[in-house]
Formats: sequence, C-alpha cells, structure tokens
Amino acid sequence: MGWFSRGKSGGAMSVIRCDEPEYLVWKWRPAGQDVNTTTRENSIRWGSSLRVKDGEVAVFLYKQKNGTMQDFIEGPFDETIQTANFPVLSGIIGLAYGGDAPFQAEVYFINLSGNIQIRFGVPYFDVMDPRYTDFVVPTAVGGSITFNITDYKSFVKLNRMQQFNLDDFKRQIKDVVIRRVKSAVANAPADFGFPLVQIERKIDAINDKVTSKLQMDLADFGVNLKRLDISRIEPDKESEGWMELRAVTANLQTETLKAQTAVNIQNMKDTQAINARNMDETMRIQREEAQRAQKLQTETSFSLLRSNG
Repeated sequence: MGWFSRGKSGGAMSVIRCDEPEYLVWKWRPAGQDVNTTTRENSIRWGSSLRVKDGEVAVFLYKQKNGTMQDFIEGPFDETIQTANFPVLSGIIGLAYGGDAPFQAEVYFINLSGNIQIRFGVPYFDVMDPRYTDFVVPTAVGGSITFNITDYKSFVKLNRMQQFNLDDFKRQIKDVVIRRVKSAVANAPADFGFPLVQIERKIDAINDKVTSKLQMDLADFGVNLKRLDISRIEPDKESEGWMELRAVTANLQTETLKAQTAVNIQNMKDTQAINARNMDETMRIQREEAQRAQKLQTETSFSLLRSNG
C-alpha cells in the first residue's frame, strides 16, 4: 500500500501538479489555500498523487531539526507516490508519522526545459582611448542573455525557495550582467589594442570575453548561461570627446599616411640608386671583360704571325 492511500485521518486526496504555462519556479499549494496563511498550506494528504511532466522536476522540502532535506522527482512521473521513490520521506514517515497523518512539505516545480531571456541596457558611461586619455566618450550598450536551469540541486541549494521571486531573481542577474559588460567595454580598447573609434566593429570579441566570465558568475546563482548577445555598442557621436578623438585620430591617420608615403618614396629612390650603381658596376665589368678578351685575341694573332714568319 502506498503512503498516499487514504489513512485513518481521512481527508480529500490532492493532485500535486503544475499547470503553469510559463514559469521557472512554481510553488504548489492545496486548492483554496492562500500564500503563507496556515500550516495546511504545506500539508500533503494521504491518497495524493504526483504528476511531473517531462522537462520539469518536483522538489519536496522537509524542514527537520537537523536541517532542511529534499526529495527530487524528475518527470515524466504520474502515479501515487511510494516511499521507494522518496528516500528522505520514507525515513520521516517511519519516524514521525507512522503513515497515519498528513505530513508537512513544501513542494516546488522547477522548469528544466524553459529558457529565461533578460534584455539589458547600460546607460552612457565613460570610455577612454588608452592613447588619448584626455578624451572621454560616453558609450551605451544593449543586448540580452538567455539562461536555464540544468543543475537543479545546486539551484535549490543556492536559492531560498520559499522567498523565490522571478522578477527579483532577474534583477540580480541583470545587475551582474551590466557590471560585466560595462567593465569589458570600458577596458576593450586597451585589452584588445584597437582605437576607441573602432569599438563598434569589435562586438563579437567583446561578447566572447564577457561570456566566459558570465558563465562563472551565473553558476553562483545555480543557472546555466546559454547565450549572451551584445547587440549594440553606441558611442555618443555628438559628444565633445568623440569629436575631438575623431579629429585627433584623423590627423594621426593623415600624418601616418604622409610619413608612410615619404618612406615609400625614399625607399623607391634608394632602390633606384642601388639599381643604377648595380648597372654601372655591371657595365664596368662587362667593359673590362671585353677589353681582356680583345687583348687576348691581339696577343694570339701576333703569336701566330711570328710562328709563320
């Protein structure tokens, strides 16, 4: 006989299930019970059944003197609960209840298949080019992150289920994301060695750098970062700092181009001079060789005349 069949205490059976269309964490309560009203809110009656869909897990929390303990039931699961499926509950029932009275447990459903997306925006903050620290450019950033729960045991351990609020949870994660993104963008010109005026072209590199750090940050919340998308990095192109930096950068590019052109011209002249010297030397050698050949030929002719005379 299952522990949830009708016992001496009687009472109506409950169906423990979650029918919420969208949720990350949802607390089950018996029908008609309001939040934090009576202990009956967490009272589970005998004869109750548990239905857990694929992609979710039901967490039973038992507050005992030696600390809170949990049983985790992964979906799909649809049956009257037996103690064989509830290792912690089986010990509690045997010691305290004897299978004769409703027991107290908080029941939470955690969505393992759903993804939570948070959009974020970082208002204008100061970013400097490491070469020209006098010019401060206000820069804004926007994007989104997507996360889910994979290690639900860590999630339960790291978060207070009874006080869990998804909006508050999102705000906490959003604060971490903004801090990481802001730091990465502010340091990107120095870290990657590119001019600040090119920062909009470096979104992918900055995104990858922030992703690796956020994965560790979100692990502290018990969630898994699936994706970070920095969609825009927007320097204030009407700010004084941007205009001055653009002017300085343009002047630098002009001077660099002039210097490079001068170097190229000098290299060309040097090459021409070297080629001219090489040509002169080649012609000199050819003349000397021709003279030696002519001399040799003349001496040979005189020798032949003397021999025949």
